[in-house]
Amino acid sequence: MSDKPKHERSDTNGCCFPPSLHRTAVLPVDGAFHAAQRFAIDFMQLDAQERLASGPPDQLSSYPFYGAEVYAVADGMVVRSLDGLPERMPGELPTDTTPANITGNYVVLDIGNGRFAFFAHLQPGSIRVQVGDRVTRGQVLALLGNTGNTSAPHLHLHVMDGPGPITSNGLPFVFRAFDSEGTVTGSDDEDLSQPLTIGPALAGPHHDQMPMVDQVISFPPR
Repeated sequence: MSDKPKHERSDTNGCCFPPSLHRTAVLPVDGAFHAAQRFAIDFMQLDAQERLASGPPDQLSSYPFYGAEVYAVADGMVVRSLDGLPERMPGELPTDTTPANITGNYVVLDIGNGRFAFFAHLQPGSIRVQVGDRVTRGQVLALLGNTGNTSAPHLHLHVMDGPGPITSNGLPFVFRAFDSEGTVTGSDDEDLSQPLTIGPALAGPHHDQMPMVDQVISFPPR
């Protein structure tokens, strides 16, 4: 992948089969069940050696995509945001997760027609928009962090039918275009510094589709 553009990303915990942690996550909130994450995607970026980390897994500096810019996926209005939650130490899930901190720092955009885009696990102090701001597709919202219920820096993205990150239901969505190198077939979950094995499944150009679980994709240059 050394000759690939630097915006190459690996889609993990994505849709749809085999069922991922997102796909099967149903949360009871205030007496009602919600499946906000059922179409969610976690994006992590691979380096030139097909690795997710290049150093000790408990150091944020080991993840080359930590601090990357997070862009709005559509025109919309900021209707909710949260900032000020601290970074988590990567390498393991935190043990003190609550409904109040599970999302980490986040931004919610109203993108119209009853749809809301949710961007989670953002770096503290990095959010560049505030509630009431109108944003355009491709505008920088914040920087990628490791806040909330997370074991490594990644961007959690989903679209939902309301502004509440855990009190709404997830909606399917597609990207206009992306290319795929293939799908991850093997990895060492205990050592993220080892190169991933990528097979040919789902390789090639895609249009108006949703990336599938463990698919390695790249977006056209902005």
